[in-house]
Amino acid sequence: MQRMRKVTSEGRFPLEDLVDMGESVDKLNCTQNLRSMLTRVPSLGRLEAINKLTKNKTKYFFYLFIAILFIVIGSLMARVAYKRNRESRHMKLAQEIARMEDPLSEADANRVAIVETLQASDLPIFDVQLASLNKNFDIPDISTFLIVAESDDFIRIRNHVTKANEKYGNKFPIRVVDVANIVPELNYLTKHSEAETAPYYKEHKFGYITRMIVKLAATEWVPGEVYLALDADVVCVKPTSFKSLMQGGKAAVETGKLSFQTAHQWKGAKHVLDAPKSLFNEDTVYGGVPSLYNRHGVYKLKAYLEIVYQQPWKYSLLRYLSGWSDYSLYYSFLRMANLFEKYHTISDGHILHSGGISGEYIDASGWENVDFESTLKTEQSGSFVHLNGVLHAPSEVVNRLHKVFR
Repeated sequence: MQRMRKVTSEGRFPLEDLVDMGESVDKLNCTQNLRSMLTRVPSLGRLEAINKLTKNKTKYFFYLFIAILFIVIGSLMARVAYKRNRESRHMKLAQEIARMEDPLSEADANRVAIVETLQASDLPIFDVQLASLNKNFDIPDISTFLIVAESDDFIRIRNHVTKANEKYGNKFPIRVVDVANIVPELNYLTKHSEAETAPYYKEHKFGYITRMIVKLAATEWVPGEVYLALDADVVCVKPTSFKSLMQGGKAAVETGKLSFQTAHQWKGAKHVLDAPKSLFNEDTVYGGVPSLYNRHGVYKLKAYLEIVYQQPWKYSLLRYLSGWSDYSLYYSFLRMANLFEKYHTISDGHILHSGGISGEYIDASGWENVDFESTLKTEQSGSFVHLNGVLHAPSEVVNRLHKVFR
């Protein structure tokens, strides 16, 4: 039988040198010819070298895995060490700031200032709050009632508050201020080239981020050493004075257990302050709505934020940082700087906050079934009740609530 002959494109060797078509294959010759081909064809010769390199694949990949594992572990250890070093430096910074002299005067030391933010939709429930303060709060103990109003409705809010105060003989030392005066960053932040990527961008105008910043910025606008931060949906339910809010000459603070609903506020405060995790191992929370603030403590908190972030503290909180609350940020800093016991004392019982519905969110329809006469009785353990959600309640509910304090 005629043998088939085929020559490669390079003409280096015939196919018959490998296999003789039509005859039985000589395995020995075939193997020898294959080895000859590997040495004569450069590309196939490299395949033989690769095969030798990876002859023991299990061993090869094992060493590769070990090398990668050491790299990953080393990177994680370096990151943890850097984080702990940074937190340690910030802890020392907070304690250095704590040793600063208190720069503010203590005029009106025996009176308390009140700070509150208002927008037009809050006005009906504000009338209820003012009636509750007139009935239960010792008004001569109020040094200033600072109301920070939304810019777009400033005129309307100022006129409404003025008329409401006239009903009580102008006994409240009320001062209405445009929020743009206290947080001037609002005038340009929403026009900033990167503003749309900021957290809560749509709420920068007068959202709850701005309101919480106002509660801290108010330290520059009120006299005295201590001020009380209220929301419009907080009512005073029992006789209250400056002395009743203080214990041992310090502003009282109530504590509670960390809950799922508020855990993000304390984690957010830790993130903003870059505080050690050990600071939050107690599962204890401080303050709430409302809260008492010491002006010296707030001043030192602001100094800390500006040193850490190298820019105005209000801009940092508006532009970059989220997940915190005014009281979680303030009390966390005081504990971080070992200032808590200097300015505050943990109350023996409920001084500010009452039990029951206080702080629990109730939707608009749920308020229709609340008996305010029995719920807001004077035997409440605390001075204030936070009616969370009542701002969205129907006008009939607000009128019924108003009658309790008339």
